Amino acid sequence: MWVIAAIALGAIAVWPSYIRNSANAAHAASLPSAAPVVADYAMRDRTIAFWEGAVREHHRGDMLSPEKLSGLYLQRYRERGDIDDVTRAIGAARGSLRAQPYGNIPAEVDLASALVALHRFKQALAITRYVERLAPGDSAMAVREASLDLELGRYDAGRALIVKLERQAGSTAQGTSMIPLDTLLTRYDELTGHVARARERFERTAANENSLYDESAQQRAWFFFRAGELAFEAGDNDGALADEHQALAVFPGYSEANRLLARFSCALHRWQECLSAAQASAAVVPYPEVLGYEVDAQRALGDPAAAAQTDDLIVTIERIGNVQRVSDRLLAIYYSEHHERVDDAYAIATRELAVRDDIFTEDTLAWSAAMDGRWDEARRRIGRALAYGTENALLHYHSGIIALHFGDRARAARELRAALALNPSFHPIYADDARAQLAQLP
Repeated sequence: MWVIAAIALGAIAVWPSYIRNSANAAHAASLPSAAPVVADYAMRDRTIAFWEGAVREHHRGDMLSPEKLSGLYLQRYRERGDIDDVTRAIGAARGSLRAQPYGNIPAEVDLASALVALHRFKQALAITRYVERLAPGDSAMAVREASLDLELGRYDAGRALIVKLERQAGSTAQGTSMIPLDTLLTRYDELTGHVARARERFERTAANENSLYDESAQQRAWFFFRAGELAFEAGDNDGALADEHQALAVFPGYSEANRLLARFSCALHRWQECLSAAQASAAVVPYPEVLGYEVDAQRALGDPAAAAQTDDLIVTIERIGNVQRVSDRLLAIYYSEHHERVDDAYAIATRELAVRDDIFTEDTLAWSAAMDGRWDEARRRIGRALAYGTENALLHYHSGIIALHFGDRARAARELRAALALNPSFHPIYADDARAQLAQLP
C-alpha cells in the first residue's frame, strides 16, 4: 500500500510538468516548419552590380531598374549597416520617380523606407499617406503608417489604425498574410504593457516568417533577433541568448544579433562573451551602444587602456561618424549612463526629441536630464515615458531613482521592485544598484 501511495503521490507531483511539456510539444508541432535558408546575401554585390549597369544604360522611361536598385541598396544596408547605401537608395528611388512620377508606388515605398533608416520619420509618414491616397484600402500601407505613428509617439493615432486593421483582417485571418499586422501588434503590445502577450503573438509570427523559402536570410534572422529582445524584457535570459544565437545561425555575422548578445551578456556579467559579441557587432557597424558594451567588458576584464581607447572612439563617432544623426539616442544613453559629458548627453537627447517624441526618447531625455542635475525635467519626462504602462525594467529603474531624489520612497520602492520583477539582470550596474537601494528602503 505504501509503495502504491508513493507512486501515486509521485505521479501527482509530476503531472503538471507532464501536462505543460505535452502542451508545449503540441504547440510547437502546430507551428509551420522552417524553410531552408538561402544565402542570398552572398550574391548581393553581384546583383547590385547588374542593376547598376542597367541604370547606367539610361533607357528612356526606365523606372524599373532604379527602383530595383533602390530596394537592393536598402537590403544591403540592413545586412551591413553602411549608411551610404541608404543615401544610394534615396538617389535610385528618386531616379525611378523621375522616370515615372505618378503612380510609382514601389519607388515611393523605397524612398519612405530609406527615410526611416535615416530617422526622418515625419517625411516618411508624409510619403506613406500620399501612397495611401494612390492606393486606398491598401492594408500594407496602413500598417506602415501605424508603425510610423508608434515611432513618432503618436500612440492614439497608431491605435486607431490598429483597431481598423484588426477589424478588416477579421477573426479567421492567419498565416503568412498576417505577418506585417502581427509584427505591428507585437510592438504595440510591448509599448503598452503587455510583453507576455507580445511574446506569445510573436512566436507564431516568427514561425510564419521562417516558413517562407523566398525571404532573405537577414529578414528571417531579424525575427529571431526580435524574439530575443522580447525574451530579455520578460526576464527569460536563456531564451534571449538562444534566440540571438539562432539569428546568427540563419544569417552569420548579423550585427544586430551580436549587439543584443553583447547587451545580454554584459547584463549577466559574462564579460568575455560580452566583449566578443560587441567586437563582432562593431566590426560591422560601430554604433555607440556596442562600443559602450565593449568599454564595460574591457574595464571588467582589467584592461583600462583598451577601454579608454574605445571610449575615445565613441567621441570620434559623434564628431565625424554621426552626420545623419542616426546615433543621437545611443550617444545620449552612453554619455549619461557612464557619467561622461552629461551636458552634451542632455543636448543630444533634446535634439532627438524633435525627431521622434516616443516613450524611449522621453526616457532618454529623463535620464540625461537627471544626470545633468535637471531633476524637475527628469521627473516630468519619466512620467511621460511611463504613461502607457510600458513593461521595461530600465524605465522603471530610472523612475525609481528619480522618485528617490525627490524623497518619494514609496514610489521609488515600487518602481525598483517592478524593474527587478521584470528581469533581475536587466543591466550590468543598475540591477545591482536597484537591489542596494531597495535594501535601504522600507
